[in-house]
Amino acid sequence: MHKPTLTGKAAAWMVPVVNEIAALARSVVLARLLGPEELGKTMLLALSLRLVEMASDFSIERLLAQSADGDRVNFQRNMQGAAVLRGLALAAILVAMSVPLAHIYADGPTASTFALLALVPLMRGIVHLDYRRRERHFDYRGLAFVDGGAAVVMLISAPVFAAMIGDHRALLPIMITQVAAQLILSHLLAERPYRVSLERAHLSRVWVFGAPLILNSFLMFLTFQADRLIVAGYFSWTELGVYGVALQLALLPAQIAGRAAGSLLAPAFRRAIETNQLSGAAKPALKLYTLLALTFVLGYGVLAQPMIRVVYGPAFEVGEMLIWALGLAAAIRIARTPVSQLAVAIGRTSIPAKGNILRALAIIPALLAAMLGAPLYALAIAAVLGEAMAALRSWTLLKPFLATSNIPTFQEATS
Repeated sequence: MHKPTLTGKAAAWMVPVVNEIAALARSVVLARLLGPEELGKTMLLALSLRLVEMASDFSIERLLAQSADGDRVNFQRNMQGAAVLRGLALAAILVAMSVPLAHIYADGPTASTFALLALVPLMRGIVHLDYRRRERHFDYRGLAFVDGGAAVVMLISAPVFAAMIGDHRALLPIMITQVAAQLILSHLLAERPYRVSLERAHLSRVWVFGAPLILNSFLMFLTFQADRLIVAGYFSWTELGVYGVALQLALLPAQIAGRAAGSLLAPAFRRAIETNQLSGAAKPALKLYTLLALTFVLGYGVLAQPMIRVVYGPAFEVGEMLIWALGLAAAIRIARTPVSQLAVAIGRTSIPAKGNILRALAIIPALLAAMLGAPLYALAIAAVLGEAMAALRSWTLLKPFLATSNIPTFQEATS
């Protein structure tokens, strides 16, 4: 029986973090070469693609990794067939959305630019899934090689295309280059030949497994992305570029903290449950992440503005209210990280989900603030309120379980 190694665990959460850092580096390159206004337009293009992808995320790769028959050749072929269907559907949706989006954002990207985004999911749909299958055996070398390699290729191409094209359209060849690298590397690394099957029974399994996860993906989009769509609709492109840069910089530490918690806190909590010492294990984790949150908000509040000016350029002027509000929202998310991990450890996955619903609902006051002509930092204040409500709700639901000595194991809670 294969067991996860320390190296494997690190790769499992480090590769997504590296991808986030690569996206941050891409925004720096584009900001420097294109300026805040054009950067704002690239963010709208990226958000449009992210919206359709998250709204159709059936987690095919996760199903391949978790299913008992995931190693079977026929199962993998059907998962690759499902990925092809998804890619075709997303491409068609993006083409259909191109004219309405160009009309809504009249001074932004053209309909043809939006339509060309369809090439990204179309190519991603024929990526060979063999490297994801290997995760079943805790072998994450393929993940590092394929996804990490594609991120490196993207970073190399970013300044080339930005200099050649000189505006927001440069994002298209940059993203296409990244997914093309992912596609090629996945086929080069594959141990099995690429084949596709479309059997109804397997497609039904994809639907049953993935459909409930789409709601969570949509909540994640509302939490992390939707406010930028509001900025795009009610503020200038330059303000969108500035807001996006500040938000991306604030969220990165929170995302790293969350992924690290999955590798570091989750095993400790599982062992604590087995010895009936979860309450004792929870206290130092809660204190540590609270300290990390306080350190982050102070550091971000003081350093973010001069750092953005130096790294992105003097054209990126971020107001102090926006900086402190975004920093506080991210800090609250960091502080509630162990709460979510504790809930998952005892099999109460509905606890973080209920908190995330409250966080997503904060998009409503953010939209109202934008419609009423409030300043940009009002949207960040709405995010602070959403994070605070989510943290309070999650802690209120979790606290009774920590107070009892009869804490169920994950298997008992989910059986």
